[in-house]
Amino acid sequence: MKNFKRMHPLVSFCYYVGAIALMIILQHPIFLGAALLIIIAINFLEDHLKGVTHWLFFMITSGILIIVLNPIFNERGRHVLFEIFHHRITLEAAVYGTMNALLMIGVIALFVSYNEVMSPNKLLYLFSKFLPQFAVLLMLTLRFIPLMKRRLAEISVIQTSKGLSMVHGRWLDKAKTGILYVQVLLVYSLEEAIQTADSMKARGYGHGKRTSYEYFIFKKRDLFALLYLLAVFLLVLIGRMKGYGYLTIYPVMESALISPSEFFFLFLYLLFLSFPLVAGVGGYVRWRLSN
Repeated sequence: MKNFKRMHPLVSFCYYVGAIALMIILQHPIFLGAALLIIIAINFLEDHLKGVTHWLFFMITSGILIIVLNPIFNERGRHVLFEIFHHRITLEAAVYGTMNALLMIGVIALFVSYNEVMSPNKLLYLFSKFLPQFAVLLMLTLRFIPLMKRRLAEISVIQTSKGLSMVHGRWLDKAKTGILYVQVLLVYSLEEAIQTADSMKARGYGHGKRTSYEYFIFKKRDLFALLYLLAVFLLVLIGRMKGYGYLTIYPVMESALISPSEFFFLFLYLLFLSFPLVAGVGGYVRWRLSN
């Protein structure tokens, strides 16, 4: 994985954009399940799932809620599994909810890997020269939730030391404490945002050509990596245009089994997603041969 992190930021950014795009357009439970396994393997090699562990509770609870709530609010489908109080629970709704849950969990795990590989310096290096406002907005958006979590943890420690806790006491007191937490969090974030904006304005951000503290050299291996990603992405996209990698559920659900031709495009799809693993293995092989 170190070999993938050392690549040019353009390569890493194109990989994550392409991976998210393919996960969204390839709506098939087998494709989504296989993609999730690859992404988990990438996160494991990056930080031994430390980043995913922080989001594990949210990912599991949200996935279960989607799987459970979709059949409750959606009765469409011909294959009725059972009925509860004259409400039909259909196979189509259950499969559709499972696909959405796999998609959401996979995208979150992919963003965890993105935060591990793409530092703010890399993102600013890519876009600050011709889209400075977009670069800052994108960087702030991607780090918004992790930053809010860290700030809320700091506020919780301080408020708990003052005797204000959301764990103990009556539910009304805990609700008031929670509102206080949110109020402090918003004031804290707004004050820091104003300070950051004043600092950027004073330094002339967005005016003229901007230099970068960290300079990344586009090497020959980066060109080959981009060509590899582009070629595999286009091949998978062609397969999707032919109808592969998509499970039609409504009005009549197709069979979830994949054909040999579709299996070939699944292999190409996994080749694209496993690019960080391929890059890591390639770097290890070159290191062993050089020694």
